[in-house]
Amino acid sequence: MESNLLDSLLDLEEQFYNEGYELGAADGAKAGYTEGSVFAVEKGFEKFVEMGRLYGKALVWAQRLADSKSPEPSESPLGQFVTPDTLSLEPSICKEMPSLPSHSVRLVRNLETLLELVDPASLDMSNTEEAVNDVDERLKGAAVKAKLIQRAMGEGEEPLGTSANSKDGQKPGDGTGSIEDISSLNIRH
Repeated sequence: MESNLLDSLLDLEEQFYNEGYELGAADGAKAGYTEGSVFAVEKGFEKFVEMGRLYGKALVWAQRLADSKSPEPSESPLGQFVTPDTLSLEPSICKEMPSLPSHSVRLVRNLETLLELVDPASLDMSNTEEAVNDVDERLKGAAVKAKLIQRAMGEGEEPLGTSANSKDGQKPGDGTGSIEDISSLNIRH
């Protein structure tokens, strides 16, 4: 009888281990689903905010390009994208921006491609692997095109809310963290 009591005590540890494992696995599955859903919403929001930012830039560039040349609608350098009928944003702020350097056919094509990549009407918002990959690829391509256009127009890549000049009147570095970018170093006296 005494060995029977000891056997049940020895099995007690394994019983508690199995019970704890089952409870942990159930709680982990529930928490994992919740955390995964929150993570997915956050990442999706970040991607679409960036797409919207690039779309806004592309619209402003297209308007500035159209205003700089002011051709007839049939001679528009951006074809279907910029005509008085299709782009009537009334962008008064574009008139106050510096005039664009003479634009090339390559700049116009890059802008057309950027507008196609970030067009919100053509983005697939379904939660499938193909749709997510498509959005990722379009976002990467749009970021590259935006950098090409910025360089062609002679504009800097400033984050929102920063000014072009620092308080000392010096031009800040490009912010890439490269070894040539010493703008963030403080001078010791």
